[in-house]
Amino acid sequence: MIVFNNVTKKYGSNVGLINASVHINSGDFVFLVGPSGAGKTTFIRLILKEIEPDSGRIILAGKDITKIRKREIPNIRQKIGMVFQDFRLLEKKTVYENVSFAMEVLHKSRKEIKERVPYVLDLVGIADKANKYPDELSAGEQQRVGIARALVNKPRVLICDEPTGNLDPITAMDIMRLLEQINVRGTTVLMVTHAKDIVDKMNKRVVAIDHGQIVRDEEGSYGFEQQKEEEDDIYIPGFTTFLDPAELRAAQAEINRKNESKRNRTAAPHDPSAYYDDSLVNTYLDGGEDVYE
Repeated sequence: MIVFNNVTKKYGSNVGLINASVHINSGDFVFLVGPSGAGKTTFIRLILKEIEPDSGRIILAGKDITKIRKREIPNIRQKIGMVFQDFRLLEKKTVYENVSFAMEVLHKSRKEIKERVPYVLDLVGIADKANKYPDELSAGEQQRVGIARALVNKPRVLICDEPTGNLDPITAMDIMRLLEQINVRGTTVLMVTHAKDIVDKMNKRVVAIDHGQIVRDEEGSYGFEQQKEEEDDIYIPGFTTFLDPAELRAAQAEINRKNESKRNRTAAPHDPSAYYDDSLVNTYLDGGEDVYE
């Protein structure tokens, strides 16, 4: 599913990855661990084609993505779902609308949306929260919305970036059980985490990175001292990994045009297309800068 073959990426004098090789099979559940600045963010960004390797090859779902054309990147990213530590939900939209928007920007039909979104909400255990807003939900429920949004377009791979970082221990384990269920259904799960207790308890495959090198790849424990501060390893992408900013704004503009006639009418329940504006896109895209140690 994901193959790194002697991949190197540097940022001037700073090291991202050095000669990294790893093979993640379809259906694997893998923890990606390591100290701050070890190379975990670089690993993710390379998979998402946000950056290019200096050397080596990367294969995703059987396709060599190392030298694909720019126009092919959105199709590659549609194979990937992202789950974030801070949920990234639109506060003024309901649970249903937050999830359905991920389909809207990919021009999915209303029929597909009405069939798929309720199914995914039920899958993650929040079907009864469809009409709730994020501030009416617990942190665990908000993360379930984030997972539903990541799953709604049927990705082959689910990348989870510290998905339990803002959760209490009990809720965190609930989310881990949900991710395990999703994995059992066939989705490959790659989880970046510093949560030593979770990694040790789950006893899954662990790929450990240190100073840009793969230093361990085996089932078992976390293997590093848990750090209290992770400020040097920040990854803040935009809302969607499926489209670059220009494409997302173009998709939003098309949605706006289609819905112009509806803007002065009250939206029916579960009608996510009745009102959008360009500020939503800015909310998704203005996430900050990537920081590397």
